[in-house]
Amino acid sequence: MAGPPTFIELSREEQALELRSYLCSIGASLQENAPDNIEEDMLEIISKCNACLETDLLDIDIESFLCSIVSVIIGIGTVDVESKLVTEFSQKLSKYEEDRFSNIILKTLWLLFGTVDPKLPARFQLYSDIIDVAKRNKQLLLVYKGIDSLNKSLLSINHTKKQKQSLLRQLHSALIENGHSELAAEVMVELLRNYTADDGKQAKDDAKRCIASAIADPTTFLFEPLLSLAPVISLQSTPLHELLVIFVSGNLANYLDFYKGHKDLIKSLGLDHNANIHKMKLLTVMSLAEDSSILSFETIQQQVQINAEQVEPFLLELFGTKLVRGRMDQAAKKVNISSTMYRTFSKQRWQMLRESFFNWRSCLSIIEEGMKTVVSNSQA
Repeated sequence: MAGPPTFIELSREEQALELRSYLCSIGASLQENAPDNIEEDMLEIISKCNACLETDLLDIDIESFLCSIVSVIIGIGTVDVESKLVTEFSQKLSKYEEDRFSNIILKTLWLLFGTVDPKLPARFQLYSDIIDVAKRNKQLLLVYKGIDSLNKSLLSINHTKKQKQSLLRQLHSALIENGHSELAAEVMVELLRNYTADDGKQAKDDAKRCIASAIADPTTFLFEPLLSLAPVISLQSTPLHELLVIFVSGNLANYLDFYKGHKDLIKSLGLDHNANIHKMKLLTVMSLAEDSSILSFETIQQQVQINAEQVEPFLLELFGTKLVRGRMDQAAKKVNISSTMYRTFSKQRWQMLRESFFNWRSCLSIIEEGMKTVVSNSQA
């Protein structure tokens, strides 16, 4: 059996003929005589391209053949023709779910994505197909490098709001399924930014998912940025918004009071009540640390509703999150706080930060003048 075609200075039609001949040689049900139209020719070849995945070919030969198809359809015909072929090829490969070939398919589609014109309309659907393959292969981080990168490479190009929202929703779901909850939260926030106050029910549904996933994520502790998003604002005066505000700035007692009257809501959101309690304990001590540099074990015990023996293990866990830094004084039964992450950043705190920077700049100026004096004296 001949190896996969290798093209050296062949016309596009001659390359297509080589591809067709190779498919026939591995048993694909394809006519040897090609249509006169190169578009129709490639559509037929693409329709049978998965034949290479159903043989005993070596992986390197399969990859070589698929990449040969990529080389033919890049820049072929009009934008509409190329878009049609890219979409057909992408859909054909992405729907092939045999685990053995998932890496090859992902590499091929990623090559295609990086090679086609960034403005090609089909590139959007191509990336959606890539997400599906990467999710099955648990390799999403190979094709998703963060929301800024995605915005530059894809979302900044002219597409409808609905398309962007659909893609971000798909990406969020895939990241959650693959265990990348922090990245998923980033994507969901970007999705909500694409809505306005007039976008209606779909915006509210996504806002609910965003709030629920943020609360459920064990690594998320800062919720204040969500409050400024239009879809979240539209939920004001609802129990869900009240719950979010508790996680933004409330304490454990606030949450337990809320839970008494809204058990069904917590359940409907798929949230774990015990996990919520645990997170609220950490958030409660964060708030205490914002207001005092010294906390007694007794205060912590009372505020997070634990017994005396649980205080030290709890503080060790808190320090492990790096939300709060400090040193325990077991003899005095207190903890000295050295720094904490603020749950909310009020105007007063911005003013304090501004003053700190001005003081810092003033100190640097004094040090600079002192160094100039030392240098001048040493040279005298």
